[in-house]
Amino acid sequence: MFKKQALIWLSVLLFVCLVATVAGCKPDEPKPTPAEYTVTYDKGNAAATGTAPQAKKYAADSTVTVEANPFTLTDYAFIGWKLDGTDTVYKPNDTFTMPEKNVKLVAQWTRTSWQGNELVTVSEVLSQIPDTESDEIEYKRYIDGIVKSIDNATFGQMTLQDETGEIMVYGTQSEDGSLRYDAMTDKPVAGDYVVLYIQNIKNHQGKTKEINRAWIVHFEKPSTPDFDVKDYSAKNISEARSEKAGAKVLVEGVVARITYAKGMKPSGFFLVDGTDSIYVYDSQIALQVAQGEKIKVAGERDNWILETEQSAAEKFGYTGCIQLASAHLVEKTASNQGPDFGWVQESTVKKIMDTPVTENITTTIFKVNALVKKAPGSGFVNYYFDDLDGETGSYTYTQCNGSDFGWLDEFDGKICTVYLSVINAKSLATGCVWRFVPIAVEDEQFKFDEKNAPRFALDYYGVEQFEAEYNADPSLEVVTEVTSELLGLGKITLSYASNNEASVKFATADGKTVMHTLAAGKATVTVTAEYKSYKDSAEVEIVVGDKPSYQAVTVAQAIAAELETDVTVKGVVGPSLVNQVGFYLIDDTGVIAIKTTSEQMEKVSLGDEVTLKGTRTNYKETQICLLDSEILFNGFGGHDYSTKTFVTGKTLSEITKGDTSQNNTATVYVVEVEIKVNVGNYSTNVYLTDGDTELLLYASSGSQYSFVSKYEGQKVTVELALCDWNGQGTKGCVLSVTDSEGTKTVNTLNFSK
Repeated sequence: MFKKQALIWLSVLLFVCLVATVAGCKPDEPKPTPAEYTVTYDKGNAAATGTAPQAKKYAADSTVTVEANPFTLTDYAFIGWKLDGTDTVYKPNDTFTMPEKNVKLVAQWTRTSWQGNELVTVSEVLSQIPDTESDEIEYKRYIDGIVKSIDNATFGQMTLQDETGEIMVYGTQSEDGSLRYDAMTDKPVAGDYVVLYIQNIKNHQGKTKEINRAWIVHFEKPSTPDFDVKDYSAKNISEARSEKAGAKVLVEGVVARITYAKGMKPSGFFLVDGTDSIYVYDSQIALQVAQGEKIKVAGERDNWILETEQSAAEKFGYTGCIQLASAHLVEKTASNQGPDFGWVQESTVKKIMDTPVTENITTTIFKVNALVKKAPGSGFVNYYFDDLDGETGSYTYTQCNGSDFGWLDEFDGKICTVYLSVINAKSLATGCVWRFVPIAVEDEQFKFDEKNAPRFALDYYGVEQFEAEYNADPSLEVVTEVTSELLGLGKITLSYASNNEASVKFATADGKTVMHTLAAGKATVTVTAEYKSYKDSAEVEIVVGDKPSYQAVTVAQAIAAELETDVTVKGVVGPSLVNQVGFYLIDDTGVIAIKTTSEQMEKVSLGDEVTLKGTRTNYKETQICLLDSEILFNGFGGHDYSTKTFVTGKTLSEITKGDTSQNNTATVYVVEVEIKVNVGNYSTNVYLTDGDTELLLYASSGSQYSFVSKYEGQKVTVELALCDWNGQGTKGCVLSVTDSEGTKTVNTLNFSK
């Protein structure tokens, strides 16, 4: 029995040992081989010679020792191996940890000479230029660097920089000196690497050390762009215009018109596709493209407003010029196919001008018939685009005194087909005015169709006379005849009829037709125009309201009011201010300058009796006026303004050299003077003089005082106010001039009626 049990336990024990042996004595499994990645070497420049180090495999996280450089490159020195895709540069025998990916090391080179000629640095050139003014010094050397900016697109003036500093290069030419920068087909722009052959150096006027002239012997674009086109969404131009400010867009189109800044430096261009147009603001791209070229541009959708005009623009709801900024030229073709204008909407200059600035129409294009007018000034030329009435329009925006639009000269005085764009709105405290850029002009020998004469008279003369609402009788003399020498039209007759003569009535006497408003109510006025056998009509809705009642002070009380308080004052609209939007408000107690907006000025005319509200202030601390004035009520009336408070019996010398502690900018003097006109290269100034004293008249242009300057050299009597609108000293403002024959001419500069 014992033996049998012992045998059983022995068998169990042997089984357990066998299991333990099988489980515990299993042979070792092979460990996995670590992943290996490859290091390759690239010569970094196609011109380099030599055999690249053999590619090697390294395990991830192992140490890599960088190989020596086996390459040579004429005119260059090796500076290290750049880890591809990074900014890290390794020297031979440097080490790094192998990442879990293949890597490439690219040879980096720095140019040390050009075709065997040593290169000088910016600091070395500067050290050779005298510290005082000098003539040109011959200095035949090669220099390289990065173009920081092109500062004059005609002469190729640029700012060149390298690791040692920067220097101005006054003028650059082609490699052999035969072509000026602007005549070169391919030329460097900001950001490009260049090699220049210096001709001479100088210290200009003892202020600027410069390379005076150099030849562009080589240039190349950056090897890696400073942007990723994948960050930009492809859009047509219409879609791009609709994007929010800041959106990154990629657009393709044809360059339709290049714009220029001071010195005829390209500043940007209009880009057009089959959907719309947009302005691209980038001077460096503008240097590289030509009108008619098809290009692709990446940029940020932007709304631009001049910084000094932002508050005024916000006041009137203008959001700024629609454009692309921070742009990059992605692609261009050499073809000159011209822009597609098939999408352009036909309009009129008048409709464009009447478009409120809250409706942003900037940098799109309209097709209009317009009168092109060249208006030379002192040292500048303005070009205007007026509608068929020859009056309604605006001027071309120029930063080059008009020289950038000399191509318009052949169209001067002609009615042409004009593809016209609004580039921006001039935004002032007094209002916003659209400014034009012509994209293309075609002289198609315009001939007005006389069957449209009645509609022309209605649109430009008939309907425009009326306000939508009256609270007093304007005794408005309406237009009954229209002629146009410009369009070759004889007399077009206009007649008027009211469907409610209790409220609006037309009376004819002494060959004049006058509209009167009577009882409160509404009336539909039908204006009918007839020319030969052609006839047309238009309707105008007029509301006649009750005369409002206001608690108004006199002009003297307004002058005496506490500064920066609002006052309501009643008086007669007197002569215009000059170089300010507004007029003098006058009653029997005094005279005060009224600053207002262009919109408010359209509501009044000389002699109207008005009640208005404005802020009493001393503008620029010196000019007494009411600021931001609003017309509350126009009683019309055609009144003569009072001269009861005008000061007589003083000479010009006494007026200008009086008590300087007194603010006399709310005083009008009647004084005898002689008119003096000084015509300069860029401006014309008009003076009053009595032989002992001269007083400059305040104006932005001598043309604003043409009604005075025509009496040059003559003695006249003027109504004179002293003014100081810019805080730079007292000047004069003429309210009226009376000649030796007693004919009085009043300053009506700002009045449209």
